[in-house]
Amino acid sequence: MKNITLHFDKTIKHWDEALPLGNGDLGCLIWNSSDKLRFSLDKGGIWDCSNPPENQNNFTYDDIKNLVANRKQRQIQKKYDDCYSNPTPTKLPVGKIILNLGIKENIISDLDFNIAQAELTIGEILVKSFIHAQNNYGLVEINKTGVNLTIDNPKYGKIKKFSLKFPSKRTVQSLKNLHYPDAEFFDETKDEINYKYFIQPTNDGFYGIVTAKYEHNNQTLIAYTVGFGKDKSFVENCKTTIKFAIEIGYDTAYNEHKKWWEEYWCKSSIILPDKLLEKQWYLNNYLLACCSRKHKYPMPLQGVWTADNGSLPPWKGDYHHDLNTQMSYTSYLKANHLEQGECFIDYLLDMADAGRRFAKRFYNSDGLCLPSVMDIKGHALGGWCQYALSPTNQLWLCQIMARYYFFTKDKEYLNKIYPYMQETGKFLLNILKEKNGIYKLPLSTSPEIHDNTLKAWLTPNSNYDLALMRCFAENMIKLSNEIGYNQEEEIWQKHLEKFEQLAVNQNNVLMLSPDESPSCSHRHHSHCMSIYPLRTLEYTNKQNELIIDNTVKDLEKHGISEWVGYSVVWMAQFYIIQGNGDKASKMLHDFFNYNCTDNGFHVNGDFKHKTDFNMKYRLFTLEGNFIAADAIQEMLLYSEWSKIKLFPAIPSNWTNAEFKNFRAYGGLLISSKITDNKISYVKIKATADCTFKIENDLSRLNCNIKINDIKNITLNKNDEIIFS
Repeated sequence: MKNITLHFDKTIKHWDEALPLGNGDLGCLIWNSSDKLRFSLDKGGIWDCSNPPENQNNFTYDDIKNLVANRKQRQIQKKYDDCYSNPTPTKLPVGKIILNLGIKENIISDLDFNIAQAELTIGEILVKSFIHAQNNYGLVEINKTGVNLTIDNPKYGKIKKFSLKFPSKRTVQSLKNLHYPDAEFFDETKDEINYKYFIQPTNDGFYGIVTAKYEHNNQTLIAYTVGFGKDKSFVENCKTTIKFAIEIGYDTAYNEHKKWWEEYWCKSSIILPDKLLEKQWYLNNYLLACCSRKHKYPMPLQGVWTADNGSLPPWKGDYHHDLNTQMSYTSYLKANHLEQGECFIDYLLDMADAGRRFAKRFYNSDGLCLPSVMDIKGHALGGWCQYALSPTNQLWLCQIMARYYFFTKDKEYLNKIYPYMQETGKFLLNILKEKNGIYKLPLSTSPEIHDNTLKAWLTPNSNYDLALMRCFAENMIKLSNEIGYNQEEEIWQKHLEKFEQLAVNQNNVLMLSPDESPSCSHRHHSHCMSIYPLRTLEYTNKQNELIIDNTVKDLEKHGISEWVGYSVVWMAQFYIIQGNGDKASKMLHDFFNYNCTDNGFHVNGDFKHKTDFNMKYRLFTLEGNFIAADAIQEMLLYSEWSKIKLFPAIPSNWTNAEFKNFRAYGGLLISSKITDNKISYVKIKATADCTFKIENDLSRLNCNIKINDIKNITLNKNDEIIFS
């Protein structure tokens, strides 16, 4: 990996343009002036899960069906949507460390992705900082003493009697809507180390920032961490952690930290002629490692970087399963960062009991289904119930699991995910109704078509729901075969036959539902799920090509006025599937230029007012970053269902490009390079026994097997072949 950095010549003045640090649990944003230098902190797991909306009387699927049947939209909204405006449950901001460096001058800021270290230069002052890759602390080293350190907790509202009135219907709520007792602040010195910390009570327990400062030899060393618990005892553990960090020192801790990142970057790499896309791929993989680590909580909407602006995070920083979580975990596989994806899968498996509880309580069904908008404990938060309480989003979560297995062939993980998927299948079959040999859902939707209106209840089955149900059945057939359950394989084959084919209109365009076609611009390309990300409608025969081409033309016809950032990179994926690298590249450039801040954060709207977007807001979420990273990978390698195509959609002006150790379907690691428009080498290593096909013409290459065998190659685990 080359030395790729974020660099700012001027003082960073906004939190969502800050230098981001993280280790999957602890997060930090560094920004603001040298006399008020902020280290805005965050930590996974700090939530207030009190008063979940699902505790309302008769908060059930049957109730929604009755209200829809009687067209009582106002009652639907009041009961299932207005409750989302209650400030809890919500992810909580942690607070910040503020350093006064004794001067007020311009700050030059750099963040090196290779080593996940920030450096700030203020005249002769140098500030270096990192969050340890494996331990729960951050360190700051400053080449001067006399630095004033203060800590600041979020400014919540004062305690008052609880009211059922919902204080705000805005996407972003004020901290004042949460009412907690005042935080307690402490300042202690022991063995020349000054400790400052606060303890903030919440409805669910306590949390706080704990810091230690040590001055020696004209240097200041600051260690910090964040803790939480049901009582205040977390503070002593935090003090032990940061005392250890101070004692081992910056350099020793940094060398440990650096080693982890060096190993991370060895997993895969790219070299592109388009340096913007190359940098963004590295940046987004950096963000992935910062906010998703095995044995930690998976990333919610903003990962480990909750806003530091006096508000709760946008959309309360929750877990949205109608696109956001799934798209956030769409790029890790091909990039060969398996542990980052396992973080999400492990969490879903751990939430199985919550899924069983919700399936029984909300749907009155056996099996397993999580709410589509939920807190960290799996409580339903409400919202537009067509999507926040959609049953088929659970199938998208299962697709994440199945795809992990298809790309790794990890039998141990298959044995974990298969029972979970069996229970999901039981749930799905319980809620389906069979009529004339065809399965139909009682209610069907397509996120987020027609928003929160009665029109949003589409004629079953929408293409969104149908694509997910067909995909789930197909996955169950394949996984049952893999695990040796032949009877279940046959059963799911019969279930698949009871799902209709996708609805296509007379213009060969994918429809929203059997009786409605897209008619306007829309942010969520939900009716196109079968094209991407499910990949069940492949660009591999004339009929599929016709449908995909005409659907893409239809999206172009309706324009981008109602799009947000993730819509742009989702469209790039469609162009890549068509093999149109030029249009895909333009989409990616538009995304990075108009929907991302200077530090790379996806903020949904066109806040620069440079495009035809109607959405001009600036609300940070991460899914757009990872769809974009995946799009760059998809331009370089196509790998679906044992078929491989090298450089399937690179732009016409890319004559040279290379990728190394991309993970492919079937348990393969692939590296390849194109030089002067010709493939110069291909290296393939099997991580499992597999058979695959290469669809490129490699007849000009020398290789250690017969060219005729390229179309059907079988490798055993750990075998490696090179075409060069």
